[in-house]
Amino acid sequence: MRRRLTNPAWSVLLLTAAGLLAGCEHAEDYRWSADSKPDFNTALSPPVGSKFGSWDKPSVSVYSFATQPPAASDASLKELSDRGQAALIAAMTATGAKPEDIRDLLAKPLKAKATVSETPITVEGSYKRTIVANVTKGWSARPGERLVWTWIHVRPLNFVFDGYSVIATDNQILNIEQITNATTAGVNSTLGKTGSETSTTNTAGSPVSSVLSNVLGNSASVTGSLSNTYTTTAAINQQYLKLGADILPSELRIYRESERNLDVAGNTLIALTMRVDPTLWHAVEQDKTQRVGKLDLAKDDGSFQTPADVTFEVAINKAPPRCPLLAEVTLYYQARKVKDARSYVEGKHNATYEAGSDTLKEAVVVPADEVRKPSWRIYTTASPGQALQVRDVFGYDLPIDFTTFEQARNFAEWLDRNGASFYGKTAPAIGKSGLVLTSGVLAQPVYPGPYFAQRLADPADIGKRCAAMNTVAPRPPPQRSGGIQ
Repeated sequence: MRRRLTNPAWSVLLLTAAGLLAGCEHAEDYRWSADSKPDFNTALSPPVGSKFGSWDKPSVSVYSFATQPPAASDASLKELSDRGQAALIAAMTATGAKPEDIRDLLAKPLKAKATVSETPITVEGSYKRTIVANVTKGWSARPGERLVWTWIHVRPLNFVFDGYSVIATDNQILNIEQITNATTAGVNSTLGKTGSETSTTNTAGSPVSSVLSNVLGNSASVTGSLSNTYTTTAAINQQYLKLGADILPSELRIYRESERNLDVAGNTLIALTMRVDPTLWHAVEQDKTQRVGKLDLAKDDGSFQTPADVTFEVAINKAPPRCPLLAEVTLYYQARKVKDARSYVEGKHNATYEAGSDTLKEAVVVPADEVRKPSWRIYTTASPGQALQVRDVFGYDLPIDFTTFEQARNFAEWLDRNGASFYGKTAPAIGKSGLVLTSGVLAQPVYPGPYFAQRLADPADIGKRCAAMNTVAPRPPPQRSGGIQ
């Protein structure tokens, strides 16, 4: 048998407990308990000799890496149709080609027949790079603090942005809250009448008796019910700009912002092309050389080619001094600082918003070793300070420039073994492209060997050359607003 609690005191107790449970906070909303007082110790020292900006306050660093083009495989005879391969095999067979020669040819890439053409001019100083801009909050940031927005301004000092494309703006939507409200209305009603009439018959006599002889009854009832439910659903969203960029030849700016509980610290990657601009330099010129593009010194059996049969192709190359590409980089930011970040919920914080900036005067965007490719030249012990030169069909007499040590060493070894016919001549021919070797000294014949390869060293005034490349007039430092410095 069940007993119902009818004591009013129990009812009050249950209602009170329900109210307390409804208003109870989740423990997951807090980082630490209300009575704890954490101590944040940020007494740190940055590493000695660090090239980065500030370590304790918000800062920015910029660098880049080479953007590799997609690999494209050479076309081969196997890519021809069945009929095309059959026709080629038939033509080769008709000329007496052996089966092994046909098999080897099918495995090699297709190449056009070598012809003598005008010497092309290549220019170093254009670089396909991916810029990485990294923003850090600094180790003075406490729990709950974040960067609300950042502007990164990159101003080249000795180069320009070239071949760039505008980056698509990346807008994001943060769902802050989902609200559902349901209202239900109901009406119940009962209308009715119930009655009865009784008639009796009395019989005289002793004793007197009363006998029920007839009962009349009637009943009427109406019951109704009315119910209506209304549901409202709403989503509260906030749009923010995750990434946006503006770019001109002379400057680049990157903008990012965040929403609640989000931060903009981290890396931003932008792929573009940078180019040195010699028109901005003072008393600095590009170095011109005859860069070797193709060199074939040996026969199939491993023996050396004769001077008239070697493959020796060069192109005039213009290269900047081996100086790094520099830029002035400034970070503008707004930081959200909280007095007590015990709660994870930003709506429960007492927060302030402070703006600041951080500037790197000379950020190395492209290192010097990547601005100019290493080069090796050929010297002889008879004239160790003068590099061997080559003159093309148009009369350009410039030093021979090799991009690898192995290539330069092989050419020096070939000269020692096959260069006897060059010695004492002012302009001996080499190869099939109309090129001639020269000693590098006007009207002087080619010196005898032995020859050796040596890497090109920086000139003694390389520091002055690099300084003359940074010709952009310095601008006044940005006005720092109050707050984080």
